[in-house]
Amino acid sequence: METEYPTILRRYLSTFIDFLFVMTTLIFLPFMIGDSENTLMIRILVTLVMILIHDPLFTSNFCTLGQKITGIRVRDYNTHDKIDFLPALFRVFIKFLLGEISFFSILFSKEKRAIHDFAAKSIVMMKT
Repeated sequence: METEYPTILRRYLSTFIDFLFVMTTLIFLPFMIGDSENTLMIRILVTLVMILIHDPLFTSNFCTLGQKITGIRVRDYNTHDKIDFLPALFRVFIKFLLGEISFFSILFSKEKRAIHDFAAKSIVMMKT
């Protein structure tokens, strides 16, 4: 069976859904934690976790909400197993660093890999 790779639109939609999820969580965070002397520190910590750790944590263990909805999965390029946490974290760092440049590099790759996929030795494929 031939591997199917998602389009740039599907990948962008997945990222956008994840962005909406993270932003919604951060908007409703003050209502969830209430007011206390540690509220500011809790908000900062949760914001950092949601922005920096959410994607690598879910990608390496399960899948993100956006990946689930769009039917895509991030996998190790060589084994097609789930990607480990550190490469997933590095992948997100490069993705944030390069932004749209990385996404548009998908257009020039036979396997539709972005620069951040090459850097992390990952591949995005349709769920099988």
